[in-house]
Amino acid sequence: MRRLLVTGATGFVGRAVLDALARAPVATVALARHAPEDAGHRVRWIAADLLDPAACDRALAEAECDTCLHLAWDVGPGYWTAPTNLDWLAASATLLRRFTERGGRRFVAAGTCAEYDWSMADAAPLREDAPRRPATLYGAAKSAFWDVTERFAAAVGIEAAWGIVFHVVGPGERPGRLLPSIVTALDKGEPAACTPGTQIQDPIDVRDLGAAFAALALSDLRGRVNLGAGAPLSVADLSQRIAACCGRPDLLRLGALPPRGGEPARLVPDLTRMHAELGFVPRHGRDASIADAVAWQRAYASPSCA
Repeated sequence: MRRLLVTGATGFVGRAVLDALARAPVATVALARHAPEDAGHRVRWIAADLLDPAACDRALAEAECDTCLHLAWDVGPGYWTAPTNLDWLAASATLLRRFTERGGRRFVAAGTCAEYDWSMADAAPLREDAPRRPATLYGAAKSAFWDVTERFAAAVGIEAAWGIVFHVVGPGERPGRLLPSIVTALDKGEPAACTPGTQIQDPIDVRDLGAAFAALALSDLRGRVNLGAGAPLSVADLSQRIAACCGRPDLLRLGALPPRGGEPARLVPDLTRMHAELGFVPRHGRDASIADAVAWQRAYASPSCA
């Protein structure tokens, strides 16, 4: 049986990956700084800080996995420009090398739409071979790590794949993101101030993203693979759907905040590889995804506002 190591297993996407892997014929080892009390998921947990090279090496020795799905990275507030991107670039390179030295044969990691040249994004959906010109430190660090991974994999003879994340929505989002912010305000009976929201995006349900990463890790597909929902819409449309789900569309204030600088008017992935080569099609519809996310937000993040 395949043995799969998942880093960042307690994160927003990591939890969804574990849910998907629970239904797959694979022995899963989940790595995080601290194993959750309600571990579950029929996985084996290892506590380790990947920023500590010695701890990383000990975890890999204990895991004894042939495949690694690397999701761990700093995506906390301010991560676009955070110096910790350099720490994670170095730690990820160490993980890749140590994993391979211990017999690892397939390495899959999470990329980002921030790697692409956003000045090229308005014309058509971005293909995996579209020019890369990161506008942020986060995008530059991710792009650099893929370049290193691709060349190292070719040199040592292992498989490598890169799942490129665009936008995500769904149960478990952290405070400060669009959906939690709107739900929190509306459930308090307060106006939800938003930007005009004219940008066109393609947010994928986090459960579908988790399933896509699980499928990519267990496949033999190599190279860059865009991951998305295949149903682009404007941020304003998404916001209006969230407000309608909350039952307070009257309190949504589109345009109350200025547009966010630097974002492209359209940032949508070409999903040909995901559909045709990975054979993956998302199953969560947009409104169902929003309803589930709103329900989760009310039940777990803002119980007093439910």
